[in-house]
Amino acid sequence: MTDVKSSKPNEQALTARIRDRYAELSRTERQLADVILACPGELSGYSATELSQSAGVSKMTVSRLVRRLGFANFEEARLASRRGTEWGSPLYLLAQPGRADAAAGEGTAPSVEAHFQRSAEAVAATARRIEPAALERAARLLAEARRVWVCGARNSAFLAGYARWQFIQVRPEVHHMVAAGETMAETLAGLGADDALLLVGIRRRPPSIVRLLHAAQARGVPTILIADSHSPLEEPVPPLTFRCETRSLAALDTHVAVMAVIHALAAELIRLTGPAGRERIQEIEDLHETLGEL
Repeated sequence: MTDVKSSKPNEQALTARIRDRYAELSRTERQLADVILACPGELSGYSATELSQSAGVSKMTVSRLVRRLGFANFEEARLASRRGTEWGSPLYLLAQPGRADAAAGEGTAPSVEAHFQRSAEAVAATARRIEPAALERAARLLAEARRVWVCGARNSAFLAGYARWQFIQVRPEVHHMVAAGETMAETLAGLGADDALLLVGIRRRPPSIVRLLHAAQARGVPTILIADSHSPLEEPVPPLTFRCETRSLAALDTHVAVMAVIHALAAELIRLTGPAGRERIQEIEDLHETLGEL
């Protein structure tokens, strides 16, 4: 990772510096940082006053943040922001001139083949990030835990549900962290070191998911985090964290790499559960036939 303190302004984009220092920021500085992260490249069009008003903070906070990030002044930070390639809120991305999916309908739309190619690139980039040994440790945790709990919010909720559907084929006791009508606290109260939590936290993570992550770590619940590759991670980061490339050619993220990681965990889980896992698959298939479900 590039050292923010020693790098020159033109060597690192503004948003990359924010990600590196996010855990060190004060509450108001994070409030300002979140606005910048949500609108990549937009800083170059703001004055310090306009940015502070947009974030609901003081001009002093703007000055303090840019200095903390290693810039001499706001103008230097504005120049750096033009180099940023990070992706933020779809609302801001849709407003970018020339985008094919902009509200005005202008621009040349990427071909269908280009979207598929971008998805393939996202999977390949994610595969390069992940250490096979870490994936094996995560799968072993899933195999040996007394119970496995999955959780996610927004798009991540569906991805967590996919993980549960995969894992429950080969091992029992795989549960959603929050069932309908329940609260996180009611489930978390019963979790301990012999459980495992798989938390899917693709941007933009709601505060409740971050609080759950911290509470689970404080209680000593072994946690696997699947996150995106480009938004800042809240400290402390679980040792078993897998960062997936989710940037796409459209304003909405692509989640194919996330599903690939979950599938890889499931495949490794099948291997680790051995005969017991295969017997469970067979029992499920027999029951499908008995119940006439499929």
